[in-house]
Amino acid sequence: PQTGELVALKKVPLRRPEDGVPPQTLREIKALREIEDHPHVIRLRAAFAQGPTVVLALELLVGDLGGLLRAAPAPLPPPRVRALLAMTLRGLGHVHR
Repeated sequence: PQTGELVALKKVPLRRPEDGVPPQTLREIKALREIEDHPHVIRLRAAFAQGPTVVLALELLVGDLGGLLRAAPAPLPPPRVRALLAMTLRGLGHVHR
């Protein structure tokens, strides 16, 4: 359904459409659907097939950790490193719970 919400699209090409959706893609979709809201875990809004591709509509974020690190001065100040690591570990801990 169309909601007007801006989302990020992750397109997963099916190398062999006759074999169906790859197991790792199915696991990713299942895991993202089961994870409850958490500020450090991206939200899956929808998943659908589009020709020989599976499309994941994900929460749109302004940036990502990689971009943030590339734009930051080197070396990062220790308090910033601790803050980024804490956010990453909180999200990872939530996913594994």
